[in-house]
Amino acid sequence: MQPAYILFDLDETLYPASSELLKEVGRRMTEYVSGFLKVDPEKALSLRRELTRKYGTTLKGLLVEYDLGTADEYLEYCHPAPVDKYLSRDPELAKVLTDLAVPKSILTNSPLEHAERVLDYLQVRNCFEHIFDIRFNNFSGKPDPDTYRKTLSRLKRNPEEVLFIDDRLAYLLPFQSLGGQVLLVSANGREEAQSYRIPAIGDIKELPDFLDRAAAAE
Repeated sequence: MQPAYILFDLDETLYPASSELLKEVGRRMTEYVSGFLKVDPEKALSLRRELTRKYGTTLKGLLVEYDLGTADEYLEYCHPAPVDKYLSRDPELAKVLTDLAVPKSILTNSPLEHAERVLDYLQVRNCFEHIFDIRFNNFSGKPDPDTYRKTLSRLKRNPEEVLFIDDRLAYLLPFQSLGGQVLLVSANGREEAQSYRIPAIGDIKELPDFLDRAAAAE
């Protein structure tokens, strides 16, 4: 079934995983947790992993278990601005997205301001109708199934007609369980994706060819 709508993850989906941007975000998250909880960086990283496992995101865990209070300071600290130090523009990306005659939106665990900075730098902001960010999803985000349900409800779409594209299998599986179409973007995750019957491409610019092959197979 050809998708009537496409949801895109942002980080390391619209730009290569070889970028240092998400690594810098992760470094800053660990640094923030270390300072906020007054623990060493190794302990902070361990706590981040535990909170992410329990709550989906480090931020949600800090809000629930450690009385963070406000998320804004954390989000500002962890997401660098500007982003041009970490990313490279690819004119082909804009062409691929513009040529896709399907409405599109972003679903990200990042805050809106980070998403807008990235999309503006990549010069693809006008390709997307909406940005569903971590605030929209009550700081839980992917892979919480309610994140996908809330997004689909806002779009007024059934999961079967929506293709969700992400670079993490863990974020695709809940959407697949809801009946949605999924696609992994990963240079080295295809074998694992096959075990879940999830199709995969190595780069987002391969999306048009993937959609053409899927249409021909129907």
